[in-house]
Amino acid sequence: MSVQTAAAPAPSVTQVRSERQPLFDNAKFAAVALVVCAHTWMPLLEVNRTVAATVLTIAAFAMPVFVTLCGYFAQPRPGRPQVDGARLIGQIAVPYLIFQVLYNLVGMALEQRVQPIRLLEPRWLTWFLLSLLVWRLTVPIWTALRHPLPVAVLIAAGSGAVHAYPAELALGRTLSFLPWFVLGLVLRPHHFTALHHRTVRRIAPLGLLAAFAAIWLAAPKLLNPAWVEYTQSAEQLHVGYPVWLGVRAAFGLLSLVASASFLALLPARRTRYTALGAASLYVYLLHGLPLKLVQASGIYHARKLHHAYTALPLLGAFALTLAVVLSLPPVVRVLTPLVQPRLDWLLRSERSGKPLGLHREA
Repeated sequence: MSVQTAAAPAPSVTQVRSERQPLFDNAKFAAVALVVCAHTWMPLLEVNRTVAATVLTIAAFAMPVFVTLCGYFAQPRPGRPQVDGARLIGQIAVPYLIFQVLYNLVGMALEQRVQPIRLLEPRWLTWFLLSLLVWRLTVPIWTALRHPLPVAVLIAAGSGAVHAYPAELALGRTLSFLPWFVLGLVLRPHHFTALHHRTVRRIAPLGLLAAFAAIWLAAPKLLNPAWVEYTQSAEQLHVGYPVWLGVRAAFGLLSLVASASFLALLPARRTRYTALGAASLYVYLLHGLPLKLVQASGIYHARKLHHAYTALPLLGAFALTLAVVLSLPPVVRVLTPLVQPRLDWLLRSERSGKPLGLHREA
């Protein structure tokens, strides 16, 4: 049963949650499409302040929303173990190994040099799968705590005090995005219903506008992508820990407001793009390959991309088109052996061969 729009009666908190809800598929596709946009626009940060603020605002909520949805659908279900080894191997660990090797090979080809492949040092987009594996393994810990979200926030806050994040396990991102995953674990259907209240939907654009305005004012000092990608500690960013903590806290609050506003504005009904949400993992893992080729082509040095009114629309159209193409059923069928290979020969459970759509199975 779908989460209703503001004009319709609010659904009961106890409604059946095993059915696909269009809101979540809409959110998954919209979030991953904006992640592709942010990655496509990231080399343009220094074009001007407006471009920087636009890119950083989108980066502030797109990946957090995506991680939060992962946490929401990782909530334990009756009849299923909190840590399902077959699912973790088939849906996360094996795809990680495949794309870790693939992205390393592509990287070596583009850089024209041979490097050793270190399986615990994620390359490019593969950090997400490795982090997701760690988060999913720790679900029993978070579900055992009375107040898991404050604990996760404290862990993320304390991570900035280390000398430097090691490359293994994408530790910086794993710890920094942890509160968003735990937030998803503690969210319930009525929280999403509340976001679609008429009043919330009316003020949601103001939330996004406020986030953009705040980031626009701070954009000159936030041009280092590490601030929004959570890849460096205070020492690595050459700032004191109190400054790092203050910026992260402010950015986290902005991200929370922008994320809530974004979800409030999404339609809860089925749209022509709803079905594409089931392929969100395909879009995320695969968009890096054509994007790296585009970056290597030197197109970012084109004069037309030195202006906000041309750079954002042109590259944005490319990014959205790429997200749609990678979500189409024929493309998904062809690429399934890469993203979700069948592992019946390895695992006792046949469930490992089912596609991962970041949703609960019925």
